Amino acid sequence: MRKIKLILTYEGAHFSGYELQPGKKTIRGELENALHKLFKTPLKTISASRTDAGVHALAQVVGFQLNNSIPTPKIASALNSCLPDGIKVVKAEEVGEDFHARYGAKSKEYEYLIYNGDIMPPFYEKLAWQMKYKLDLVAMRKAANILKGKHDFKSFCASRSDDKDFVRTMYLISIRKRKIRIWNGQDVSVISIRVKGNGFLYKMVRNMVGTLAEVGLGRTSLKDVRQILSGKDRKLAGRTAPADGLCLLKV
Repeated sequence: MRKIKLILTYEGAHFSGYELQPGKKTIRGELENALHKLFKTPLKTISASRTDAGVHALAQVVGFQLNNSIPTPKIASALNSCLPDGIKVVKAEEVGEDFHARYGAKSKEYEYLIYNGDIMPPFYEKLAWQMKYKLDLVAMRKAANILKGKHDFKSFCASRSDDKDFVRTMYLISIRKRKIRIWNGQDVSVISIRVKGNGFLYKMVRNMVGTLAEVGLGRTSLKDVRQILSGKDRKLAGRTAPADGLCLLKV
């Protein structure tokens, strides 16, 4: 029995998240359908991150066991011929028996994009959150510094979570403006919020972004952020940012 690691990229707007859901089109469901079609047997996959509906991934890590002699370099192209639009296998490699996509992950990095302006180009509607009122990035960075490090992030965990341990370590929370180049050499400016940690709770990144946005709008103070963090109550934190702006960059 071989153990195979896949690197997936997908555009999340067309899917109801990564994990299987009855009657819904999901990333895992489509991947396992493609594996079944290719290898003529049901195969179970394990992912590093169970991204929400609408969330994208540049490099999702997935593992599965395979009892087939197909050469590893051919697996990616073979799977891509069976997968629907919006999902692609970037790479496949054979790994050791001790590999585990979820429990072996040492860190995960996400990026959230905000378009801060009146008229957002329509082709970015599923890639960024539009906020028309100007955001105070200096205040947002100060708030981000409060969230860095090892904390109990229960206030940023959605209520339907099955997590019992809410302590996570945030290695990086950076907030900056960057350019996205489109046709004819035109650059569109967005606000990038990059978050790297040893793990994340259910909707944690989106809840953190929503709170940071409230700081940027002047509705939440730095004192409030400290109280939100120490309060360990989801009702204290800001709104949940839309899924469209979030992408899993790497594991």
